[in-house]
Amino acid sequence: MIGDARELSPSAMRLAARRLCIVMVCADDEREADQIARLLTEFDNGCLVIYRRAEDLWSNGPAGKVALVILASAHSPSGTRRTLKWLRERWPRCPVTIVGDSGCGDHEMAAREGGAIYLTRPVSHEQWQAVLNHAVGSARRETDEMRERFEAPDASRPI
Repeated sequence: MIGDARELSPSAMRLAARRLCIVMVCADDEREADQIARLLTEFDNGCLVIYRRAEDLWSNGPAGKVALVILASAHSPSGTRRTLKWLRERWPRCPVTIVGDSGCGDHEMAAREGGAIYLTRPVSHEQWQAVLNHAVGSARRETDEMRERFEAPDASRPI
């Protein structure tokens, strides 16, 4: 499932709420979003929700479990820091990947200081696959751990 979050119908939003969400902020070039969407077809419970600006994500975040946030739009280093701070408050355990045009600059430093993975364009199929495998695998393990906690018998209660 791929779509601009502003264009999702209520039924699509309910579907996204039950699945792992990959959130992507990308301005105009949707080639990277298309790459992610094609890779997500390999996973049985992931959806891609696209935002045009980080501010759109702040004001209208997805309802589902966010497994990964990808920032692929041009931000200033200070904008990247501000966005990462907000993401860490909203989804503290969620991995974040930032895509930039070149490495070793202030943008990459802001990403790494904020705990994000930094990739330079063009991002290869194998790099995207590794990022998605890590994110979806981590989210599934976290969900399984929570399910086990809820299903485990409470030793302090009499049977």
